[in-house]
Amino acid sequence: MTLVVFEDELWRHFATLTQARPLFELRCGAFSTRERVTALATAAGAGHGEALGLARAPLMGHYGPSEGMAAFLQVGVPVVLVNARALDLAWLPRLLVEPLNTVYLAGGTLLGARISPALASAVLYYLHAQAADEARDELLRFARAQDLGPDQPPLLLRYPWDLIVQTGEQLVRDLPLLVPRLPLAPEDSPGLTLRGAHVYLSPEAQLDGPIVLDSRDGPVFIEPGARIEPFSFIQGPAYIGAGSLIASARIRGETSIGPVCRVGGEVEASVIHGYSNKHHDGFLGHSWLGEWVNIGAMTTNSDLKNNYGSVRVALDGLGQLDSGVLKLGCFLADHVKLGIGLHLNGGTMIGTGSNVFGVHSVPKNVPHFTWGGDVFREYRIESMIGVARTVMGRRKRQLTPAYEAVLRAAFELTRPSRGVAGPIAPRPSPEAEQALARAEREAVRAS
Repeated sequence: MTLVVFEDELWRHFATLTQARPLFELRCGAFSTRERVTALATAAGAGHGEALGLARAPLMGHYGPSEGMAAFLQVGVPVVLVNARALDLAWLPRLLVEPLNTVYLAGGTLLGARISPALASAVLYYLHAQAADEARDELLRFARAQDLGPDQPPLLLRYPWDLIVQTGEQLVRDLPLLVPRLPLAPEDSPGLTLRGAHVYLSPEAQLDGPIVLDSRDGPVFIEPGARIEPFSFIQGPAYIGAGSLIASARIRGETSIGPVCRVGGEVEASVIHGYSNKHHDGFLGHSWLGEWVNIGAMTTNSDLKNNYGSVRVALDGLGQLDSGVLKLGCFLADHVKLGIGLHLNGGTMIGTGSNVFGVHSVPKNVPHFTWGGDVFREYRIESMIGVARTVMGRRKRQLTPAYEAVLRAAFELTRPSRGVAGPIAPRPSPEAEQALARAEREAVRAS
């Protein structure tokens, strides 16, 4: 069968995080939705490679199949649809064996479906346009439906803070997918102090004791190639991705760290996507970081208001919303760079590709592709692309033409946010441009 993960209308709730990343590539727990769908289908004996992603048009060149839309339809092969906001996928193995043309709903929202190629061809257009409600209505004309209910357990992500709030429980739910390839850590491992019986450790990970791994409140997963330096403390539930470095850090529970990250200081209840760095001292709590983020030494975020009230967050196109969450930190989209010694308030949102430095307190909302500190200016896309190419090259990754096109499209699409949000200054004179370029190069070297 062909597995397809699609974005729906509520992608806009996550727009600050997803200008250069589809919904199905957001990490919660040990996996993104696309990775989890692939793993579950493989475990059920129904997987044939990675699930395909159906996203907004500017993202498809990089995140979609190389064969284009033709890859979604094969003669005689059933198509299984999964909403990219799907969180608890305990229902997916059952859907995989349902009769053809079965639809699962969550309180009326299209959750998933197993349909014929002919019916899929009738709804893929709607899904490609993030019109899932119209796709649902078309499906219900020909398919039988089951409504699994919207709650208990949560089936769909609704807002960005759900990615943080749900990560601890999701790590526990991901345990059956990780245990087959990550054996239990030997009780007599030299240099390790094991607390609890649920530390799952790859033999290919490098651990240099003394290290404390505490799984009494939830499992600890450490992937191949990870390196844990001496005097580190990791409290479960926690996930350390392949090739990541934990630099004598305190990693507290409900934290998920993706592949090839460098993490030091104190981290609590946070999600860090791959290839991001918080290598130095400083606190990161109840926060979400995209890919290729770099946080300078001693930069710290707050995750609790002095009055112990719930944290308000400004979302693109939705304004200020009360999250209803007591402890909530910051959201840093892909390619964000933060200089040294910055302070971020709870609920801070920093958009894709922004570079912030030289200021004590960061504004609570920094638009996409913004550069500066006391005064912000539009980050010239050529400079931003140049930095991204350098940073990715340091991790032996290539900035492909397709991914560069994603970043350039995001830059153009987010121009309105830089025109109306934040203290964006007018373009400087050519002489000032040259001075800014010199300062920008110095800031990049410092970070």
